[in-house]
Amino acid sequence: MILSLDYVIETKELTKIYRSEGKEVLAVDHLNLNVEGSSILGLLGPNGAGKTTFIMMLTGLTLPTSGSAKVLGYDIVKESKEIRKKVGLLPEGFGFYDHLTAPQNLEYIAALNDIPKAERAKRIDEALSLVGLQDVKERKVGGFSRGIKQRLGIAQALLKNPELLIFDEPTIGLDPEGARAFKDLVIRLHKEGKTVILSTHLLFEVGPLCHSVVVMNRGRAIVQGKVKDLVEKLMAEEGYRIRFEGKGNLEAFAEGLRKLKEVKEVRLETNGISLIASGDISVQIGRLAPTYGVEVSTLRVEEPTLEDLFMKYYRKEGISIG
Repeated sequence: MILSLDYVIETKELTKIYRSEGKEVLAVDHLNLNVEGSSILGLLGPNGAGKTTFIMMLTGLTLPTSGSAKVLGYDIVKESKEIRKKVGLLPEGFGFYDHLTAPQNLEYIAALNDIPKAERAKRIDEALSLVGLQDVKERKVGGFSRGIKQRLGIAQALLKNPELLIFDEPTIGLDPEGARAFKDLVIRLHKEGKTVILSTHLLFEVGPLCHSVVVMNRGRAIVQGKVKDLVEKLMAEEGYRIRFEGKGNLEAFAEGLRKLKEVKEVRLETNGISLIASGDISVQIGRLAPTYGVEVSTLRVEEPTLEDLFMKYYRKEGISIG
């Protein structure tokens, strides 16, 4: 049963400092974050941004240096055992016993997670089916490719039927078919009311699935929010890109559009006009076109993609995109 919580994750000034040989490394820097239930969150950023350390703190695998957090209503320090019962985690580089088959590995993991023996066979079979590994379940894991091992890692995260799933670099090693299947799985989990966190430096691989995003760099959240709100903010800051195709005196119409106070830039194209405006002037374009002898056949406002959105923040922070 899914808990009814406004936020499945709440962090307050969550900080992690690693100390080694007299040096300090600030891995997570006073992170404040609220994650809504039944949502898909993208935890994005380059390698070394602090994403994995953040996940380890959420699941009780490492203790915070300062600050606090709750996951599914449980304190990450005092109640980490309860959290691990309800969270499915795919850590990066998850390992299996090579001399065992996929079901045998999952049987061992199910036992460690106190899944009742009577339920294990059914859950293992369901998990293997969800990731498309039914046809290799008799083979030993040592003979699996990296992509198949990654699918098995996703399967083990599903065993507990968790309320929250956290996938760290989930599409690493997957071929296009496997990546597509994983995306379909995430959509299915969301429809079932589960919360999914996708941690990756491959923005363009899973970014389009996300309702909200947090971009991390050097342990800090440099931008966070709902994708829709962030896109609207970017359009307000950098302009609405509008493109239309049509017939008629496009040159005269382009000159007319340049005179509008909302229009920042106009570019004449072979079969139409593209422009940047301070707002959505689609209706205005439709009304003006006949006065210039132009018949508009198609018109669209081009919303920024996630690539457009985060290139701005990546460049600002000096981050290279992987």
